[in-house]
Amino acid sequence: MELRVIQRDQIVVGDRFREDYGDIQGLATSLREEGIIQPLAVKVCEDGTYTLLAGGRRMKAIEVAGIKDVPVRVFPTTISDIQMRVIELMENVCRKDMTWIEATRLKKEIHDLQIKIHGKKVGTSPTASGWSQRDTARLLGVDQSDVVREIELARAVEAFPQLKDAKNKNEANKMLAKLKESAIREEMAKRIEQHKVEQPMDKLQLSLLNRYIVGDFLNVVKQLPDKSIDFCEIDPPYAIDLMNIKKAEGGSQYEIESYNEAEQSTYIDFMRNILRECYRVMASDSWLVLWFAQEPWFEPLYTLLRDVGFDTRRIPANWYKGDAGQTMAPDRYLANTYEPFFYARKGNAQIVKQGRSNVFNYKPVPAMKKIHPTERPVELIQEVISTFCTEGCRVVVPFLGSGNTLLAAANLGLSAVGTDLSKEYKDAFAVRVFEGEYGKYGRS
Repeated sequence: MELRVIQRDQIVVGDRFREDYGDIQGLATSLREEGIIQPLAVKVCEDGTYTLLAGGRRMKAIEVAGIKDVPVRVFPTTISDIQMRVIELMENVCRKDMTWIEATRLKKEIHDLQIKIHGKKVGTSPTASGWSQRDTARLLGVDQSDVVREIELARAVEAFPQLKDAKNKNEANKMLAKLKESAIREEMAKRIEQHKVEQPMDKLQLSLLNRYIVGDFLNVVKQLPDKSIDFCEIDPPYAIDLMNIKKAEGGSQYEIESYNEAEQSTYIDFMRNILRECYRVMASDSWLVLWFAQEPWFEPLYTLLRDVGFDTRRIPANWYKGDAGQTMAPDRYLANTYEPFFYARKGNAQIVKQGRSNVFNYKPVPAMKKIHPTERPVELIQEVISTFCTEGCRVVVPFLGSGNTLLAAANLGLSAVGTDLSKEYKDAFAVRVFEGEYGKYGRS
């Protein structure tokens, strides 16, 4: 390698790793006033031109600034195409303005090119020939574990384009973990459904799994006869833009991408159809529980319940979640620590646990244990069901989500069936069913 000053028009740029060079005009002004401090890297060609190896952004700024004489580091004609690519990529390693996708892809490409040059290292001895991830880490001056994670993430981005939506590497890694977890659950659920049923307990668990139906409730409910259900628990989408609320709370949008939100403009018509079908299949003296977002749906849903034919009142029951409340506007609103539900009856149904408080005090499911973004603890649902249901009651659940209502009903010895649009949630439910003990779900 030698230092020279050559004419700008002698340099051939070609295809570059970086596509977005940022503020070229600002750099051009700096080069024009202060000169080119760091030479470009070029390879001399037989026709007297030079191929640019490193310094694509500076070259662009040199053109904008109108600079003709360019200082360069000249590499010999014997340098290979792969070595040229490595030189270009190494120049970008420490850049601060690269996106996380560019940074991870850069490290992976450097590693892959070094393997092309040296071959893949097959032995663990320090003197073994070839190239390894440890060698890449040493070359880049970073920890080996960082290289392993970034190469894996770069490969994952190629396999799962949705990872590109992540704001940063941390969120991308969380999304990747979710993807892996989802794939594992899907495989486990497939094995469970193909499982040879031999023991009585297996049959109960398989029967419970089959009561989780993937489909639209309004289509599935047509198969249920009139007056065949004693208790209905409805936990519908709240039409409150849950996706953006979770994002504002710091959650990844990917974590709830299987969640189906309802449109506010059609929400009341949507709920009217659900409630009418529930009313049809419910027995003469039966109970319905409807979870809802108090703002803005309290009065519209109360009115709708009455219009459909249910008997209820404007004093709902409440799930108290403990002292750790949530609010999106702490400067205007106190943190909310409860979630309400209407309890409504068809006919002359009687409360089983008469005199019970309308407050249900149960801690939420820890975030790391959730398989659904709005999941409620089995113990809570079990207490709600037993407040309104006697032995032998038949339960229907239009929006199953995590499936915890089926688990609660199983604990109480009740027959239950429900629907949800997402097979992903059913797969997670299947694992929970077979990993748990029938009749004791949700217990610590």
